[in-house]
Amino acid sequence: MTALRQGGPDGAQALLTARQTEVVRLAALGLTAKETARRLGISKNTVDEHLSEARRRVGATTKSHLVGWAVASGIVPG
Repeated sequence: MTALRQGGPDGAQALLTARQTEVVRLAALGLTAKETARRLGISKNTVDEHLSEARRRVGATTKSHLVGWAVASGIVPG
C-alpha cells in the first residue's frame, strides 16, 4: 500500500493545482467525470487526467482513496 502525503489544507493544496483541487472537490460531492466536465466546460478526458495526476501527486491508488485523502487533509469538507 502506498503512503499518502500528509499536510493540512495549505500543505495539501500545495500538492495539487487549483484545477485538480476543484475536480477532486466535485468528485467528493459525487459528480461523475462527465458531470464535472460539463460543469467546468472541459472534456471528460481532461477531468480524468486531472484526477489521475492528483492521485499520482498524493500517492492515492483510486479515486475513492484520493477523495478520502482530500477529506482527511481538509481541502474537502467531510
